[in-house]
Amino acid sequence: MLDIIVIGSGVIGLSAALNLQSAGYQTRILTRDLPQSTASMAAGALWSATDLDGDLRAWAEVSLRRFLPLTEVAGSGVTLQRFREVYAEPMPTPWYQDQIPFCKRIDERDLPRGVRGGYLIDAPIIAPPIYLDYLQSQFESAGGTVETRALQSLDEVAEEATVIVNCSGVGARDLAGDESVYPIRGQTMLVAAPQIREGFMYSGDVINIFPRADGVLLGGIKKAHDWDQTIDPAIAAAFLEKCARVEPSLAEPKILRQFSGLRPGRHEVRLEVEKLSPDCRVIHNYGHAAIGYTLSWGCAEDVLALAQELLGTSK
Repeated sequence: MLDIIVIGSGVIGLSAALNLQSAGYQTRILTRDLPQSTASMAAGALWSATDLDGDLRAWAEVSLRRFLPLTEVAGSGVTLQRFREVYAEPMPTPWYQDQIPFCKRIDERDLPRGVRGGYLIDAPIIAPPIYLDYLQSQFESAGGTVETRALQSLDEVAEEATVIVNCSGVGARDLAGDESVYPIRGQTMLVAAPQIREGFMYSGDVINIFPRADGVLLGGIKKAHDWDQTIDPAIAAAFLEKCARVEPSLAEPKILRQFSGLRPGRHEVRLEVEKLSPDCRVIHNYGHAAIGYTLSWGCAEDVLALAQELLGTSK
């Protein structure tokens, strides 16, 4: 029997599969959609952890330690980018100040109108089309396989592996029978704007300008309980107008691509073991909402620890 099957090939599934494989476990990915067609493609994918605490903060710290070295790896899609992160109210110094290469409070005189706090930070940002290919290549080069298969139930694979890792995102609502999972619709736009050298993020009005290795990501929206993945031209026009207020040169950019995807919302991340059959256990790893990249490697570390408890130490 195969040691481990990972269900899902978004950033959460790929990270978990690579971590398990690196520890010596025979690992295979089953996925309805290949990485380039998952919701992970639509993400802004900035490591962002200002409001996190508890397990979320611990997972974000692990991910930061993994992403920072990747900013120096050609072809990874991970770069170190300076950002202005601003807030509607004054904010305390970020908890990760000493863990990133640069962090400085913005003087109130230099803040945009309508905001009252902000920091200049250097943080990792990921270009999903490049990074997901990079992770998949790493996994397959080490002998892993990615198989496209749409599952209706986890029971369908209970006899194929000793451990199943359920990274099915919003699909966990049906696959795991978890009615607490709900979609958070997102829409973003990638533009050619090489003149933009500094990123900008304002969560209060959801204004994101993210220079990445594949272009500049603009957006976006967060619409809970909305299953529609159609690109809405009116929404695109609205966030273009918002972004142009911050960077006037973005008023009429060359659009490279538009994205829409469903983030997996839940009251909390589900990362726990469930008995599926006498010979098979499921490690659930879903519900990461809009911060899947930020939490990805930290959750992958906990998945590995749970797998080691179930299967024994690394092979």
